Amino acid sequence: MTDKTFTPTSSQVSEAESLSFIFEKLLSSKVFVNLVKVTAVRGTAPNLVVDALPLVAEVRSEDRTIIMSTEIFNIPVWRLQRGGSAIIMNPVVGDIGMIAVCDTDTTVARATRKESVPGSKRNHSRSDAIYLGGLLNMQPTQFIEFADGAINITSPNPVNITCTTANVTAPSGVNIDTPLMTVTGSILAQGDITDNSGTQAASLKTLRDAYNNHDHQVRSVESGSDTKTSDKPGTPV
Repeated sequence: MTDKTFTPTSSQVSEAESLSFIFEKLLSSKVFVNLVKVTAVRGTAPNLVVDALPLVAEVRSEDRTIIMSTEIFNIPVWRLQRGGSAIIMNPVVGDIGMIAVCDTDTTVARATRKESVPGSKRNHSRSDAIYLGGLLNMQPTQFIEFADGAINITSPNPVNITCTTANVTAPSGVNIDTPLMTVTGSILAQGDITDNSGTQAASLKTLRDAYNNHDHQVRSVESGSDTKTSDKPGTPV
């Protein structure tokens, strides 16, 4: 059997090039993913939106004309969330991030937050973009780091934890490096610490009050069998 090498004819090449040109022309009007810079932030969840300016300008292939990017308004912000639990890290003006553009018009679904038909026949339009968060930004000063062998929480500002009960299980111990630890209470209860709570129920305040208020009997003051009540401790605990 003789091998025959296929050589496309000029008409076939022209057809392929023509189809490629048409395909690229169709795609040039669509948007899928792009880099943007946040120019404004408005609203609160579930209506948190940003305005953003695309960082990559459009270039027309036929004449290499550069078209400067136009600002995109009211882009919903993606958030890592399930049910009532979320990581809240709202964008700020100047953030660089990425947008992903939905296939079809999401206007009705965004307004009703339930299954709906497309709001129009448009597809892959900047109007249906979603802001996915930051990249290419500066080194953060406060962060949660999942490092090898450790989870690090760093902040130059206060770290606030609000919950009903906080439970820490640390078989190797808990180390606190601070010049002062203050325990305060709410309106319903005074702040206190219970030491060795597994073997005794008295708080440090209860033990301190018991020590400060107890009396000593001083024996052999007048005779071998007489006793006298001493003063309370001179230095309260």
